[in-house]
Amino acid sequence: MTSGAPHEAPHRFAALDSLRGVAALVVAAEHLNAQGPLFGQRFFINGLLFVDFFFALSGFVIAAAYADRLVAGFSQARFLWLRLGRVWPVHAVMLGAYLAVELVGSRITGREAFGPVRSLPDLGVQLLLLQSLWTPSLYTWLLQSWSISAELMLYLVAAFGWRAAGRGRWMLSLILAIAAAVAMLFPDAVGLHHKLLRGFSGFGFGVVAHVVWRRFGTRLEAAGQGAMTLIEVLLALAVILAVATAGDDAVFGLYGAGFAIVVLVFAAGRGLVSRMLLARPLVFLGTISYSLCMVHTLAESAAMTLASRAAAWAGYPHWFIPIPGNNRPAASADLGLGADLISSGALVVAVLAAWLLYRLIEHPAREWSRRQAPRIGKAA
Repeated sequence: MTSGAPHEAPHRFAALDSLRGVAALVVAAEHLNAQGPLFGQRFFINGLLFVDFFFALSGFVIAAAYADRLVAGFSQARFLWLRLGRVWPVHAVMLGAYLAVELVGSRITGREAFGPVRSLPDLGVQLLLLQSLWTPSLYTWLLQSWSISAELMLYLVAAFGWRAAGRGRWMLSLILAIAAAVAMLFPDAVGLHHKLLRGFSGFGFGVVAHVVWRRFGTRLEAAGQGAMTLIEVLLALAVILAVATAGDDAVFGLYGAGFAIVVLVFAAGRGLVSRMLLARPLVFLGTISYSLCMVHTLAESAAMTLASRAAAWAGYPHWFIPIPGNNRPAASADLGLGADLISSGALVVAVLAAWLLYRLIEHPAREWSRRQAPRIGKAA
């Protein structure tokens, strides 16, 4: 691929795409606040730790697609245009959906629209994806888009920092990753800015993983399948254990570094676990993963609210319980496996909504931004 081409990646890491889909599904399950014997396990309760996987994967992929090109003179404006075309349209549509919910919901319930949780000033901050800098707007409107706001800051660092650092771009990324990881050890000092610091940490370690990949990637791809399968299985078990045992004092920098190692190993796609990740349902999940991250909270809220009202109408209001600090119910643990079945149904609704969002918004917007990219800036 030439440096002036608008496409985003010279190499497709298929197993990593599917892993991103699996991670998105775990995050979606965490937001259900599920009470069943499966989804109520600590692994799913701590599912938001997989956001650090997204950051590490992003650092790896962005470095693979653009690091050399940006240093060589690829238009910074074009790079930012392509990245915004990838993430902003879906974000904007989902903000519009929440705006519609706020307007319609206030008319139905009689409550005042645009209260403290969804104020108009916060809507403006989120529309511009600035909430990772202006933290009072972080937990309003589209909550999960804080990671996209952090990504935008990382794109800016990549566009201008890598160009300035030249061959030392990996060192710049490593320094920022370590500095962010250390800063997060002092939560009282960094406050809600730890969200942005998680981005810098995971992304930076992902960039370093790509540096290692460039040097040793061919060896990993040529390694014996048995050995790589063993490594993949051990890594998968380590991730499950690390997430399932994490407490409130989780060291996010370690998770960013650990996920960077996972990205490095699965980039080779050599082991049997990687081959299993190429199954069509997992490839599909990877394809819609970004839309799933953006739409799942709204889709799950609608599904669980409707299910709870149906249960109450049928005379079983005890099937659902309210979740403190959340605007939707969860299936009661008293249902046993039934709670998991209900939660699984809500996940299916979220996946279907993500597929529609991908088909109608994400994919068309991304293709349009690519077609327009040659008009933005000039490649060296």
